[in-house]
Amino acid sequence: MRNAISIGFALILAAALSGQSVTGGVSGIVRFPDGSPSGEARVSANTECERMPVTLGQEVKASSDGSFHFPAFREADCNKVRLSAEKAEDLWLRSGHNIFYEGDNGTTPLIEVPQSGVPAMADITLGIRGGLVSFRVMDTATSRFIWASFSVEKVPVANRRFGSMLIATGRDGSPDTLLLPPGPYEISIVQYSCGKADYFARIPPRESLTVTAGQRTTKDISVNVRLIRAAKTHSNPHGKPCIP
Repeated sequence: MRNAISIGFALILAAALSGQSVTGGVSGIVRFPDGSPSGEARVSANTECERMPVTLGQEVKASSDGSFHFPAFREADCNKVRLSAEKAEDLWLRSGHNIFYEGDNGTTPLIEVPQSGVPAMADITLGIRGGLVSFRVMDTATSRFIWASFSVEKVPVANRRFGSMLIATGRDGSPDTLLLPPGPYEISIVQYSCGKADYFARIPPRESLTVTAGQRTTKDISVNVRLIRAAKTHSNPHGKPCIP
């Protein structure tokens, strides 16, 4: 906390020397798990006010020494602000909670932020690194990458079940990319393009994937759209298979 306090006083001194008034808010530093500063991490601040139906948010990029500052939320009904951080370019996952996290990841300080005067001080510690995965779907019937929508599910572990995420590739077959926590996943193709139409899979093709911390990978899923059993839909009432 000492470095964050020093940063806060440095900000106040700089404001005083420039003739500006100190406007409160929160100052701090983002750190890696070993305590060293995480320069240029992305920091978020979000209000947590019981009387407000809407959450207000701000985001800044920390300086090269890991320091950051947020002004106070003038329009908020309370001064409580939740902080979190990530450094996605180096595969450090956002601190806090996520549908694929096994527990708390790093720290997310809840700070009482003053509207004026000396800024509140906060340290944010990053947690674990994830793996960056680019997903593409290859249609072996046409030897082309196609548009597809699929579900990403993390395999349950002891006493912990995870949520799922629905993503889609580009219409031109370009990949969708996710930064995911390490571990085993199941990928299910829910919908796919064939010719000029989109089809839903009656029994979604599934593939397994293991994400490794700190690695960037491409996951190519190969399917033959002729062989996928199509679901009955309004545009395909008989569930006819695609013939590209």
